[in-house]
Amino acid sequence: MPNPSRYIYPSMLAATILFVALSISAIAQPDWHLKRDEDGIKVFTADSDNSDFKCIKVECTVKATQSQLVALLIDISRQPAWVYGSRSAEIVKTVKSNEFIFHSEVEVPWPCADRDYVAHITINQPSPQLLVIESHSEPDMVPAKNGIVRVKKSSARWDVTPVSKDLLKIVYTVSFDPAGSVPAWLTNLFVTKGPFLTFKKLKENVALSAYQNAHFDFIKE
Repeated sequence: MPNPSRYIYPSMLAATILFVALSISAIAQPDWHLKRDEDGIKVFTADSDNSDFKCIKVECTVKATQSQLVALLIDISRQPAWVYGSRSAEIVKTVKSNEFIFHSEVEVPWPCADRDYVAHITINQPSPQLLVIESHSEPDMVPAKNGIVRVKKSSARWDVTPVSKDLLKIVYTVSFDPAGSVPAWLTNLFVTKGPFLTFKKLKENVALSAYQNAHFDFIKE
């Protein structure tokens, strides 16, 4: 006679694994709330598990190729032209063609002190249908400046998928802690304005002639 436990235990194990996987998935997915939907740009916020400050997600489509977008993103010194609040930006270290570290200073509304941050960027293309750009903070790579508060915790990710030959869908997510004596309610007032204006300017700047014929060995289109 077959041993029932032979079938019950594997079934219980499979059910347990499925339950754990679903639980982890549910925990990992923030509860996003749409805060702004304008000019084809959607801005969402969600509560963070380990910070008082909101996580942000932006979804939009951009008329550009993957190489055009990367050309804009790695043109670090031009960030003040399109990144909201950016006062200056410069490359600190080039690790390789698709990986680098940069430093940026950001203007913050009075009465709070301005901020700066150091970000480590990597650009990868797992397939021609997906471009992934990730960044995390490297706060000790650059000496701190008097009067400017260093952002020590931040991470961001771009998931870029081609919709057509020259149209991209972008899903951008970021979480950060601005550090210092910035009340969460003040920062959270600006979490939709900044991302919206940044991506609105990105759409304009990525179309510049300087990026039209960009080509990178690590990108296939």
